[in-house]
Amino acid sequence: MKLRTIQETPGESLAVGRLTSGCASCIQGKKMVLFVSGICPLDCWYCTISHNRWQKDDIYANERPVKTDQDIIDEAKACSAIGAGITGGEPAAFIDRVVHYIKILKENFGPKFHIHMYTSGWQLDEAKMKMLYDAGLDEIRFHIYKEKVELAKKFPWKVGMEIPCIPGEEKKTFELIDYLDAQKADFINLNELEFSERNNDRIEAKGFSQKDGSLTAIEGSREAGLKALKYARGKNLTVHFCTAALKMNYQLRNRLINRANNIKKPFEIVTDNGFLHKGIIFGDDLKKIENAIGKIDFAICPEKNRIEFSAKDAEKIASKVPFKVAIVEEYPSAEPWDFEVTPLNYRVSAPSM
Repeated sequence: MKLRTIQETPGESLAVGRLTSGCASCIQGKKMVLFVSGICPLDCWYCTISHNRWQKDDIYANERPVKTDQDIIDEAKACSAIGAGITGGEPAAFIDRVVHYIKILKENFGPKFHIHMYTSGWQLDEAKMKMLYDAGLDEIRFHIYKEKVELAKKFPWKVGMEIPCIPGEEKKTFELIDYLDAQKADFINLNELEFSERNNDRIEAKGFSQKDGSLTAIEGSREAGLKALKYARGKNLTVHFCTAALKMNYQLRNRLINRANNIKKPFEIVTDNGFLHKGIIFGDDLKKIENAIGKIDFAICPEKNRIEFSAKDAEKIASKVPFKVAIVEEYPSAEPWDFEVTPLNYRVSAPSM
């Protein structure tokens, strides 16, 4: 068999073989993350779920808290999603919920709306897999229980695994690639191992350290991924090494840009990072502020005690009004927050030591 080439993807990750549809749309920022619950029967030391979601039965569509089905539909529209990735926690522990959401998404966005699900495989039997397949699940990604792959291959969806790429465990990865290739699985995704707020201590206890030039990636994981890719060149299985940079610089940034362009006000500018760039003016008496700023295009935000308008107008009026004026870059989630605030006519007091 001719050895395949290791190729760089549009998201600066590396792959041998053709990327799955789930990964391709993720790089474009067009895959909504549907977090169905933080409850999980396992506690993997490398898990990156945050403290505020871990073991809490909360539901999120991207960063939007989900209270009704409409919240999921609205978020998918807001970020121009062409698919969704179902994750948790352990989605298999909430099979009826997952089936319901798959049906809702397919009904609203059509059969081509691509849906994949991450699961350890915990308590997934053939009957539950049939429920998922019949609902419309397009792709299933197992994390721990590799024997579930053989069971899942009974259905004509895409089947694979997704695991962290752990330095020092290259032999185990090679053996898993051999197994999946023999089972005629479609793919394996190797995620660059990352620090997070909840797993930091456990990862350090295992002797791993942060990679130079990265906020989250762990030293040696990329090298382990490259070894796996080289090993897989003679196989049929698609192997994708998904980098920490892909998640931050492509998946998240592109999703933010898509969302920001869909929700921006006429005077807001979308930055290269997907934030909303604009001017703001603070005050309790918003009517008085409205009268003071004159005839410019603005929006009143009573929940934040401010009026918003273009950054250009903010620079023009900053020296002319007795109110605090600033330029902000706002994170464009369903519950937006100011990522950066630059005062134009006032000073921010330094925190006391």
